[in-house]
Amino acid sequence: MATNKNAMARYRALDKCFSSRTRKYYMNDLIEACRMALERQNGDSGSKGAEGVQRRQIFDDMNDMELMYGVIIDRIQDGHKKYYRYAVGSKTMAESGPSQEEMDCILEAAAIMKRFEGVPQFDWLDDLEKKLYTTSKLGSETQKAVSFQHNQYLTGIDKWYKPIFEAIVAKKVIEINYHPFGKDVRTVVVSPYHLKQYNNRWFLVAKRKDFDKMSNYAIDRIEGIKETTRTFEPLDNDFDFEEFFSDVVGVSVVEGAPVENVILHVTDKAWNYITTKPLHESQSVLNSKQADGKWEVRLKVQDNYELRSLLRSFGDSVEVMAPVTLRQEMKEMAQRVFQMYKD
Repeated sequence: MATNKNAMARYRALDKCFSSRTRKYYMNDLIEACRMALERQNGDSGSKGAEGVQRRQIFDDMNDMELMYGVIIDRIQDGHKKYYRYAVGSKTMAESGPSQEEMDCILEAAAIMKRFEGVPQFDWLDDLEKKLYTTSKLGSETQKAVSFQHNQYLTGIDKWYKPIFEAIVAKKVIEINYHPFGKDVRTVVVSPYHLKQYNNRWFLVAKRKDFDKMSNYAIDRIEGIKETTRTFEPLDNDFDFEEFFSDVVGVSVVEGAPVENVILHVTDKAWNYITTKPLHESQSVLNSKQADGKWEVRLKVQDNYELRSLLRSFGDSVEVMAPVTLRQEMKEMAQRVFQMYKD
């Protein structure tokens, strides 16, 4: 079975034709649809592969599609000719998803890419392999065995991720229309450096022309991007984003702010969770209970919004003992929550 680029272009064209319930596609129509698809794919010059689209090729493609994707194609007699469409109740090629043959090719490519395993820029390959394995092994009738976290309602990611990524690679200064929560839209001109995901959101790490420190911008709060001709401000050659984020939970780095010793007292309820899923890479624990009957957990991090948000998520199962400033912030927040719910 042919699964090269030209074959896939023909399959997609035929899939569209066979899916139609308002038009009859005869053999000449199918040949023309495939020729046009190949010309769009390969360009007008030479239209590679288009000259080979004949009746025999279409019949071979139909047989391949039925075998590879499990579709059912009706050959319907109409006078002296036949037209072709999917049978009632048949899945389309698109609905059938990748064939096992295609998945095997993808998995083979993924195996080649695993040569880059451990390289920081290719961390995403670990998740890719898991997703591909899951997709290739589970049939359409098998109950779903694995779910991956993805916020399909997150705005902006489909629209802005690609132009931001391309600006980072090309070292282009961009102008962003940014809408912070509770504030008016503002326009900032930045040199973009890095994209980071945290808590199922994506953030651009960049530097404004009029500001010495790094800033981060949530992609879902971006309302417009425009490339400019301004001079890009490069980072030092030895700049390391893993090191840059190493002292924080999340993405909010306050450059120059102290890294503090955060001491937490944790109840039995949260202890196993926190020890099996550390709050931060700096986490250390004391394997004996304290005088208050709780376990002690220590972190070396900056105090930022994401840290406080993470600690709040444990409710009364985690108590901040130090530093005093963080304990006071958590206390004041708890008092506000109490006032909110006291009635």
